[in-house]
Amino acid sequence: GGGFLRRANEGSLHEIFNRYATVNKNGEKFMTAEDFVIKYLKLLDDQNYNKDTVKLLAAIVDTSKDGLISYPEFQAFEGLLCFPDALYKTAFQLFDTNGNGMVSFSEFVEVMKKTELHRKIPFNMDSPFIQLYFGKDKSRVVSYNEFSQFLHDFHEEYAIEGFRRADTNGSGFISLSAFQEIMTSIKSHLLTKQVQSHLIEAATISQGGSRVSFPYFIAFNSLLNNMELVKRIYLNVTNGHRTQEVSKEEFMHSAQAMSQMTPLEVDILFQLCDVLHQTGYVSDFI
Repeated sequence: GGGFLRRANEGSLHEIFNRYATVNKNGEKFMTAEDFVIKYLKLLDDQNYNKDTVKLLAAIVDTSKDGLISYPEFQAFEGLLCFPDALYKTAFQLFDTNGNGMVSFSEFVEVMKKTELHRKIPFNMDSPFIQLYFGKDKSRVVSYNEFSQFLHDFHEEYAIEGFRRADTNGSGFISLSAFQEIMTSIKSHLLTKQVQSHLIEAATISQGGSRVSFPYFIAFNSLLNNMELVKRIYLNVTNGHRTQEVSKEEFMHSAQAMSQMTPLEVDILFQLCDVLHQTGYVSDFI
């Protein structure tokens, strides 16, 4: 259907599976966790890897949870990757450690505690946010659709949690270095390398000192989450032209007409453009 990636040729898929499968049981070939994660996907260094990480990643494909990956499981995973919501489906299978089609609080914690992110910025597992999804006694289990919403909201909540932890005296401000660590740890998937390398510079110019306020922090995150909206506003101003320079006033006028961006978000956008391109205009960076 529309929006779906084309499935791989079955003959080619079987050939790939057999090339990497090293276990033979009763005439049937299987991949080990190492076969799949290290040899096939090449996600980790084969000389220096964490065995728990390998098992965790392989369990996404090993839906029977027997420690081995069969060809039907490998084929099903290839099919899953063709869905438009493949990222959410893959994440759900990562957290559904017992393979029962639901995610419990204990499963969520088990996986999170093995992540580098949780080690750097521990998340409060007793927070009201967690209770809203898993219940006050944390006995509620979450379906795929609910978990996809939870993951979406969790990224935002995690950023706020990071701010709270860094704001040790409750002033509503955090240091520039704390801002950089939170953004690169929690929101790195939304940051280009260029923006990552200019985070402190952009925040310094905007905040006029060595601290970042909570409103700036929220607006910065909101801007990152809404770059598709930024593109639509830009193209609305330029009538579809992608290389035309747009002033802050022109952009603001269009943004307010669409009533979906705050003045602070627009300020941050143009400050980033100025830091990256020294023009003071939004143009073909889009």
